[in-house]
Amino acid sequence: MKVELGRGERAFWIVLFAAVVAHLLAYALLAYPAMPQTVPTHWGADGAVDGWGDKAGTLFMAAMPLVLALVMLAVPRLDPKGRNFERFRGVYLGMSAALTLFMVAVSWMTPLTAFGLVPEGGSFVSAAILFALGASMIALGNYLPRVKPNYTFGIRTPWTLASEGNWRRTHRFAGPVFMVAGAAMLVAALLSAVAPEASFWVGMAAVLVATLVVAVYGFLVWQREGR
Repeated sequence: MKVELGRGERAFWIVLFAAVVAHLLAYALLAYPAMPQTVPTHWGADGAVDGWGDKAGTLFMAAMPLVLALVMLAVPRLDPKGRNFERFRGVYLGMSAALTLFMVAVSWMTPLTAFGLVPEGGSFVSAAILFALGASMIALGNYLPRVKPNYTFGIRTPWTLASEGNWRRTHRFAGPVFMVAGAAMLVAALLSAVAPEASFWVGMAAVLVATLVVAVYGFLVWQREGR
């Protein structure tokens, strides 16, 4: 179903893609030539570097924000219920920007670590990721009740897609659950300096438990609706 870009939405995408292009230029022209041939490419749950590789491989990660932005732009135009995106446009645009900029930040972890600006050991990376994900979960939980039925964004289980009533009730329930999980991740981020690895797994567990609880709730609603 064709979905037209409004003036404000067009301006949003122009600014977002301009930011991504600026990131790519800075990475390719400034960071990449200055990095050593072997760079950190993986961090463990404790936030310390535990993997190294050739710097050429980092170009793929640097390009991921552009790929993600293109996908987010295309989704409302490919989804069979694309018109519903107009009913929560602000939420979708906000999450598109947050996810894209998060990927930009992640792609810069390698050069920043290679240049010594981010410590190879310690909990900085773990804490930063937990904090970013926790804040995103809280924001997502706050806006989930506004998301209308579609096939690509939101709580997309067989049961929520079965009826608009199930979708609405499940997303209203999921909002506070995700906000609590996000708050737990923020607490884990604060405690990562003391127990970085344990804090990371606690944060991940909060996401998994919240997702499972919401999925089970949607299933129970489906059962009560008489299938």
